[in-house]
Amino acid sequence: MTIIYRYTPIPLLLLFSLTGKTQTRLIDSLKQYVFQAKNDQQKIEAIYMLCNEYKSITRDTLDHYTFLARELAANTDNARLKQMAEFAVACDYARWGWADSAIFTVDPLIAANKVTIPEQRDIYFKASRLKAMTYAGRSRFQDALTILYRIVSEAEAYKDSITLGENLNSIGSVALARSNTRDALTWLSRALTACGNDKRFDEIRAGIFINMSEAYLQLGKTDSAVQYSGKGVALFKKVENLSSLALALQKQSSVFIAAGRLDEAEQSLKEMIALRKEAGDGNLYADDNTSLAEFYLQTNQVKKAIQFCKDALLVGDVRAPLPGDEQSYANAITIRLGYYQVLARCYKMLEDNNEYQQMLEQIIIAKDSLYKYNSAQAIAELQTQYEVQKKENTIIQQKLDITNKNNRFYALLGIAFFALVIAWVMFTGYRKREKIRLNAMLEKEKSLAAQSIAQAEENERKRIAADLHDNLGAYAASIVSNLDFIEPIAGNVSGNIAVQELRNNSQAIVAQLNDTIWALKKDALSLTAISDRIKIFIQRIQNSYPAISINVAENIDDDRMLSPSHAFHLFRIVQEAINNALKHSKGTKVDIIIESTTAGWKISIADNGAGIMQRSKDGNGLSNMKGRAKETGWDIEWLSEPGRGTSVIISPTTN
Repeated sequence: MTIIYRYTPIPLLLLFSLTGKTQTRLIDSLKQYVFQAKNDQQKIEAIYMLCNEYKSITRDTLDHYTFLARELAANTDNARLKQMAEFAVACDYARWGWADSAIFTVDPLIAANKVTIPEQRDIYFKASRLKAMTYAGRSRFQDALTILYRIVSEAEAYKDSITLGENLNSIGSVALARSNTRDALTWLSRALTACGNDKRFDEIRAGIFINMSEAYLQLGKTDSAVQYSGKGVALFKKVENLSSLALALQKQSSVFIAAGRLDEAEQSLKEMIALRKEAGDGNLYADDNTSLAEFYLQTNQVKKAIQFCKDALLVGDVRAPLPGDEQSYANAITIRLGYYQVLARCYKMLEDNNEYQQMLEQIIIAKDSLYKYNSAQAIAELQTQYEVQKKENTIIQQKLDITNKNNRFYALLGIAFFALVIAWVMFTGYRKREKIRLNAMLEKEKSLAAQSIAQAEENERKRIAADLHDNLGAYAASIVSNLDFIEPIAGNVSGNIAVQELRNNSQAIVAQLNDTIWALKKDALSLTAISDRIKIFIQRIQNSYPAISINVAENIDDDRMLSPSHAFHLFRIVQEAINNALKHSKGTKVDIIIESTTAGWKISIADNGAGIMQRSKDGNGLSNMKGRAKETGWDIEWLSEPGRGTSVIISPTTN
């Protein structure tokens, strides 16, 4: 199953496995093949088959099998067995998230195996796919797609339905990650067609259904999203891929949240946590508990989140307060720390400063305890190693002659030095991890600060719009209203003209203020909204040009959203282009066409007049239109022939 998330930094595309009771029968049977192998060749082949399920195998277990395969392959001259072993090692690297090592290992395999040779096709397809998934995990989508497109083409040519189905699904996943939702649905539909109804494809179909659920969720079609997530979860239960099932349940909870079915969302999360808990993985179980607390926060159930965390903190054996206990006890510092951090956020949302301060103090204490524990644990381990070695050396000393005293002394000195080196390596590694964690915290703080600034800018923009409406707008409207009470004075031509000019200018001020407020008071404006504003503008001026037909046509498949400033600039450019056509073209028709697809958008304003070559090139606001287009990063061009009219085309700049 390949799932790429839209809202978060995209991890390597693999599913976390469950161990213990949740180990699937397939993996157990594959391990039996390895155990029952009669010779090295059969053992390597069995490990190669086992690595097809590398996403669902614990890292330590995978380490054991893959490097056993490499060790066995070193004793054979069979090139294919060596390649199988190297592919197994590449899977292990991918499982650990070591992308560069995985790619470095599979590249020679891809080069050495040809898709045209049936005996080499299996390794070729698997190595190519692993490389593509590794690129996708690094967000190098174009590199991943280049490989996936090639695999799909080759799989179609050689009628390999399984390879075709899973890689079409992966292309759909990449499209989802790039927010190309409709494109993703096209690829996922192809994947579903390739799989047909064959039960061998149940696991692939399950992944497709979960991805389709995500696609419909992005499109706002929650009913379809609920339907497909249900199908995916049901299939994962059927094929007993419990690690993928846990992830699918997590996705299903997001769908239920979007559909407003919060009870079912909570149930999906609880079912996922039950799977994790059954596995006996304390840290993973705690992470899922934290996910449920996050769900309560997102649904404004802050008090429920607080109670949930408090209940979790009460669980456990107080005699085992530090990491190392096999049970998922919340007394472990690493687990309690996560709950403290969620509680701190809860109290901050409730503006309970006293509780918030207490949680911050608990977080500091927990981090200090964890540091002290890690340091003490490392020293204790080194001391134990030293004592064991010392006892062994004492036994040896009793058996050796007095002439070996110098040798024993140097041996002890070497052990002590080795212990110091280990301590230094462990301490350096800890400092490096802390530095990475602190950098991550700083990045998070920067992100929060940027969000706060954006919110402040949004609030200020809305305040300015309100001030314009309540102050300048009111004064301008008052001027227009009062001017209506001034009667023309007979014989005072210049005075009457001045009053009329003042009335026209006041009305123009009111219209432009309305346009400005329209843009400012929105968080974002769609092309449809801009089109509607253009229609209002045309209605306002149509009576002044009764001899000219003004038409607006829309072809909007992808209703794109623009920021307020960009929307305002676009409206002004179109407004200026329409005014120029009405005032200067000497034509009888003006057509405005607004188009938007997934490939981009374009607006054109065309008249059937004399052409721009017969107009003044210094006026008509052309420089203002160019300036606005340049400021927003758009292209604007004038197409004109004398006597055949003029077209103004605005579109985003393409690089």
